[in-house]
Amino acid sequence: MKFHRALRVLPVLLLLGSLIACSKPKLYGSVQESEAIVKYYAVPPADAYRAAKEALIFRGYSIKQSDDAAMTLETYWQPSTSDSHYVLIFGKKDYGTVGSYYRMAVKVTPQGSGSKVSITNVAKSFITDLKSSNREEDEVFIKIADFTRKRDIQVTNIGLQ
Repeated sequence: MKFHRALRVLPVLLLLGSLIACSKPKLYGSVQESEAIVKYYAVPPADAYRAAKEALIFRGYSIKQSDDAAMTLETYWQPSTSDSHYVLIFGKKDYGTVGSYYRMAVKVTPQGSGSKVSITNVAKSFITDLKSSNREEDEVFIKIADFTRKRDIQVTNIGLQ
């Protein structure tokens, strides 16, 4: 009688034990900060900062932290896309969904009569040597250029004035 009762309890204990054992993560991602990409814009720092903030929002990023005095911006973590990050395998770039997340950190500093805008891509993944393709950063820089362009432009034989 006790043997049959033990046989009923044993599967329940095994199931409970397997659920508890599987709930602990085995692998933790590390933060991998890429080298900052820097562009110069011929506008005051306040205008470049405003344009950077608008560019991030336009590109679909949510601003986590915005420091107007230090002119720094930080986005929330986003899942990486199939073309945003890669890993070098046998000397070739391997793009793909790698189960990683990334955020953007933007800093605006005065330089001469204009502004220097630097964007750093910070990734978090359990894959080592994950690199940014710089595509997202380039798109943000393009929008910053759009948002800092003068309203009235002059097109000449040497370009935009």
